[in-house]
Amino acid sequence: MALARRELAAWWAMLDVSDPRAVVAALEAFLVELVAAYGDLAMTVAADWYDQQREQAQAPGAFRATLPEALPDEQVRAVARWAVGPLFGATDSAKALGLASGAVQRLVQQGGRNTLYRNVRRDPSEPRWARVPQGADTCAWCRMLASRGAVYLSRESAGGDDNHWHNECDCQPVPVWRGQREPYDVDALLQQYNAARSKAGGDPKAITAQMREDLGVN
Repeated sequence: MALARRELAAWWAMLDVSDPRAVVAALEAFLVELVAAYGDLAMTVAADWYDQQREQAQAPGAFRATLPEALPDEQVRAVARWAVGPLFGATDSAKALGLASGAVQRLVQQGGRNTLYRNVRRDPSEPRWARVPQGADTCAWCRMLASRGAVYLSRESAGGDDNHWHNECDCQPVPVWRGQREPYDVDALLQQYNAARSKAGGDPKAITAQMREDLGVN
């Protein structure tokens, strides 16, 4: 992901941003190729990692991870059109690059995430998955979702909330097999969630707002 973002930044530095419409067309084409290349890599790495985790868990039965379909080109083009918005009017090139860079991170990671979703759903050993934070600055919304632990069998069973991955999100869906514990401190996150819920009530948006205030996170 870092390599993809650096490649985008180097390409952007050579770009003439004076014509936003031309930038839209150029960025659409560039992002389609960039996301395809690094997304394929992310999917392959995720499939290999899934097989390693399955072997370590001594999951029953024979199963090998397979790759999902690549993201649709139109989804990537739509992101390019959205990212270029700051060039119209105020011509804020830095902001446009920031939006595009964050989107590239999310789209490339989505390839790996989709690989894990696919194989959790297909694996006859029926692992569940948890949303696992990877950094110290995990946002309140992701902390709330991660506090649920490994409770999902598929992306579909998670409903809408746990399928949302924002730009700069470093969380990963991680498979957890029967008899395993989640690879992070679920109890600590649940304590943060319950403390905020006791003040804010049951509305998830109010709870995450309270967690932002209590924890000093986004």
